[in-house]
Amino acid sequence: MDFTFKTIAEFNDYFKDEKTCYEFLELQRWDGTPVCPHCGSVKKPYNVKARSKVAAIQEIPHYRCAEKECSLPFTVRTGSIFEGSKVELKKWFQAAYEISTRKKGISSLELAERIDVSQKTAWFINHRLRNMLKDTNPELLTGIVEADETYVGGKLKNKHESKKRKEKTKYGRFYNTGDKTTVVGLLQRDGKVVTYVTPNAEAATIAPIMVAHLDKDATLITDDHKSYKEVGKNYKHLMVKTTYGSYVTHGNVHTNTIEGFWSQLKRGIIGTFHVVSPKHLQRYCNEFSYRYNNKGVSNIERFAESIKQCANTRLTYKSLISNEQ
Repeated sequence: MDFTFKTIAEFNDYFKDEKTCYEFLELQRWDGTPVCPHCGSVKKPYNVKARSKVAAIQEIPHYRCAEKECSLPFTVRTGSIFEGSKVELKKWFQAAYEISTRKKGISSLELAERIDVSQKTAWFINHRLRNMLKDTNPELLTGIVEADETYVGGKLKNKHESKKRKEKTKYGRFYNTGDKTTVVGLLQRDGKVVTYVTPNAEAATIAPIMVAHLDKDATLITDDHKSYKEVGKNYKHLMVKTTYGSYVTHGNVHTNTIEGFWSQLKRGIIGTFHVVSPKHLQRYCNEFSYRYNNKGVSNIERFAESIKQCANTRLTYKSLISNEQ
């Protein structure tokens, strides 16, 4: 496949029909050899006729599992985030290209105009793709690793009085508190970043994240937040001293790299999405983390790599709009 095109116009010229899109998806998902998504059989499936007239006209490949115990029909969409969607695959591909290559992301309003769907559909597509971009098999971070937390949300002073969260003190008085959402991140110098939306930045919350992602021989660099003092006891831990909000760095001991990532995340949220609810914030973090972790490759390679992850957990619209966090 020719990966030399550089513009969205050239991209759309290549993926001009559904047959081309299906063949590309088969190459990325199955390496060109169909695998039954129902039972995982690699036995060569039967080629069957498409059930719909439109699919038959478009020459979209349809299969049936060759295993007698299974024998279920499938296409390359089956068991992927594209399953059950009435949106053409070429529109999904353009959306995936846009979200995987734009440094600050793309809003559902703009995406709706670019791929000619409703804003509601574009919003759903965006969140399905963000869910697809999460790293399901992360490697341990090694070498020098920076850890930090940030807080995402609007300023309290800008909110209407009815939307300001109030809490009661032990003396019976009420006071206004912020309702920003905590995001904890680990970033390996010249490597990858992992981010977690958490209820707080306490040591008990951060410790499991460290255990899951940090190599025991890694050098951990943080600020002097008390939570990091506690979890850093199990690692070679260097701290950046903070005095009245200013950071004092000593040579290689700094958290500037992860601070730069936080800046990029917040510029995207403020400039592109404007408002992000705590419920959906983790998926936005997945999106920005994916682009950061694949910044060293070309746009088309970043897009192709994202499509390989299409078999990640499928996000349904019902779960997306539910009130559960």
